[in-house]
Amino acid sequence: MEEKTMVRDGIVLKDMDTQVTFNQYSFCELVKHLMVELVGISYEEASKRVELSSLTAPVMNVMEAAVFSHELPYYWVMFCYYGNGYWLKGIPAQPEDMDVHEALEKRIMEKYDLKEPFEWD
Repeated sequence: MEEKTMVRDGIVLKDMDTQVTFNQYSFCELVKHLMVELVGISYEEASKRVELSSLTAPVMNVMEAAVFSHELPYYWVMFCYYGNGYWLKGIPAQPEDMDVHEALEKRIMEKYDLKEPFEWD
């Protein structure tokens, strides 16, 4: 039987100047639910795509967390579904209406009781 990666919230990472709490479970759940909403696939299919992506890999330091936080969750949705360079395939590089997209993220986070993916100190 294949071992599943265990993502969780509350991963505290520190370097000399920075501390971040990476809520990896909440981040992955947000991406899954956004994929359902934006791409129109089932939650099960979205879960499979996220599980096969780098989003579920262990995050060991601040720089690795920063890589994920550098892009909007929208990017990770499109990357997981359409692949690298999705914007070259005619998919918008960013949400066309950022206010609508941010409201969608907020609704999802509230509905599923998700934490902010990244809490920088």
